[in-house]
Amino acid sequence: MSHLLRMVYVSTTTNPIHQAGTEIPIDVGRILMQSRKNNPKLEVGGVLYFSNDIFFQCLEGEQDVVNALYQKISTDPRHKDIETLSVKRVYKRQFSDWSMKYVATKDRVAGLLKKFGMDEFNPYEFDDYMIEELLNLFTTTDDKTSKPDQNYSSKVQAPNKKKSFWTRLFG
Repeated sequence: MSHLLRMVYVSTTTNPIHQAGTEIPIDVGRILMQSRKNNPKLEVGGVLYFSNDIFFQCLEGEQDVVNALYQKISTDPRHKDIETLSVKRVYKRQFSDWSMKYVATKDRVAGLLKKFGMDEFNPYEFDDYMIEELLNLFTTTDDKTSKPDQNYSSKVQAPNKKKSFWTRLFG
């Protein structure tokens, strides 16, 4: 049986990254390119946001794969202070069309932060509701760097759909 997992984590860059306007910082672009190259092989998707020298990332995929990928990511020397904010078993991907969506809209995030009484992006202080609101915002925000590149939604089994014994046995 499929065990889809949605994991949200944050980390701080080890080297401050200059962010000019709407351009993607080179270091963030490298991470994004690597994710878009490797994630389809693992059937992992999600979203990446970077602001205030903090990475906010959501990974979605098979539980074992996401956990293994997170272990690998956590040893990457490009970031520190890695903290898992949320881990949930889900039945449907929120970012089913993306190997890794990148959201660069600071204005809309700033508006959401104001709603929660925050002046700057610091997801280390987010609660579950704030995480969900940010993910929902990212779902509806365009990625200016690319178009959707996957269709993971077709690979998800509905939670109550029972396969027959013969189907489970022979595929």
